[in-house]
This record gives sequence, C-alpha cells and structure tokens, in this order.
Amino acid sequence: MNKKTSKLIKILLSLFALNLFSLYLYFSHSHSHSQHHNQNQDRLPFTETHFQLHPPHHFSKAWPIIPSYLPWSQNPNVGYRSCEAFFGNGFSTHLDLLPAAGSGGWFRCYYSETLGSSICEGGKVKMDNQKIKMSRGGEKLEGVMGRADEEELPTFQNGAFQVEGDVKSGFKGRRRKREGENLMSDEFIDKYVPQADILKHTMRELLGTIRIADAKEFDDCDQWVEEPTLLVTRYEYANLFHTMTDWYNAYISSRVTGLPNRPHVVFVDGHCTTQLEETWDALFS
Repeated sequence: MNKKTSKLIKILLSLFALNLFSLYLYFSHSHSHSQHHNQNQDRLPFTETHFQLHPPHHFSKAWPIIPSYLPWSQNPNVGYRSCEAFFGNGFSTHLDLLPAAGSGGWFRCYYSETLGSSICEGGKVKMDNQKIKMSRGGEKLEGVMGRADEEELPTFQNGAFQVEGDVKSGFKGRRRKREGENLMSDEFIDKYVPQADILKHTMRELLGTIRIADAKEFDDCDQWVEEPTLLVTRYEYANLFHTMTDWYNAYISSRVTGLPNRPHVVFVDGHCTTQLEETWDALFS
C-alpha cells in the first residue's frame, strides 16, 4: 500500500467517524427534547392538552406582492366594449339587493354591460347541500369513466342558498320583500345574468334559488366559514384552456369585490379529481 492510498483511507475513516459523532449528537438531543416535551405534556391540564389536538385554523393566503395584486381602483368611466371594459373595469354598475344593516346579511352584484354578466357577493349566506343534486365528485377518474357530464353539473332546488335578513326597501323602490321570498326576481336575473347562448347556466340557476331567511334558520348550520369563499362550477374541468379561464374569472371576481386575501374555493360540481386541482390549491387558499 503506497502513501497516497494510506492517506486516502485515513481521510475516509476520519469523515466516517465525524459523521457517526454528528449522528450521536443529533439523536441524543432529539431523545432529550422528546422526554422533556412528554414530561411537559403530562403536566398540562386535560383541557389544554385536548385543545392542542385540534389542527390550527387555516387562514387565507395573502396576495403576492407584485403590481397586479396591488389595491385595484376601478375606473367607472370606461367605454362600452373597450379593452378596459373587457378586463375587470367593466363591472361598474353596482346593484344592492340587500343592503348591509346591523349584523344581518347583505347581497350585491356588479354588472358589466360589455360582458353581459354579473359578479355577485353576499354575507351571512347559507348553503343547503341537501337541495343540490349532482354526483358526489372527487373520485378517481378510473372509477367514473363513462359518467355523463349532466350528472356532474349541479341542479338546485329553491332555497339551496339563503341569505339572512329582510329588505327594507325593494331594489330601486320596489315593494319590500318578506322572509321566505326569493331574493331576485326572474326579470332581474334575465337583465343582469342573461342566458345568452349558454345551454346550462348554473350561476343563473343558483341565484334564482336564493331566498331571504330568518336568523333562526342559520342556527342549525354544520359549519361556518368566516373568510371569503368563491363558489366555482367548472366546465371542461380537465381541459387546460377552459381551466385557465376559470382561474382568470376567479381572480377577476376576487379583485372586483376587493377581497383583501386570496379566497377559499368550493367546487359546486361533481367532477372527479384532476391534476389541475393542484394549481387551484396553489393559487387560492
């Protein structure tokens, strides 16, 4: 064995010994920390230990600090069918169907004459999933191949969505609405959410089911979501182009309504899972 080989072996043995020593320090520290943590847990009151078993609350993600996510001041004086009117600033007609009053619910829409459609938002809104008919959704593709699209798109019964409160004065001076009545009339929906060439317009159907409910009806909710949430019905959910338009529409809806953080997303459809859902998770909360 020459000197060069002997020196190389010594270096390798030294490195091996150093790694063993590092592993010893790591595991001894980890074991000590674990024992200390367990002793502290044993001394905690039951209520505090029980509380720590619950997962932490997941808050909305902040918008990235880039120019397109800075505060967005819309210009109401944009020309009909202009470039600005097509991209966000066209939703300049504000429609207060249920003005905010006290701790009750509220509901309003933003209408774009250029796009011929509306973005709507509300507070104290209840969703009754027993009145929404569609396939379960979220399955693996292999298990639902051959299922018709019609089965995966939602059908709403009246009252599928409810908003707490009462209208003191109807929209644009119309008569006062009573609890149990639908929030929007057919004439309102035809004017501000027209059918156009869309064969199944789920947003029209959803808005048509919203009725005004008494505050007591909100006591039996299984879950409350306090943070902004987007309701999304996807068409061609596995198609990249159509999904990109969904991402864009979700972004525009968030900006028009002035959401301070990225909203949560609820898919109101019965589609199976796709890889594109990973991008939904990354873009929104």
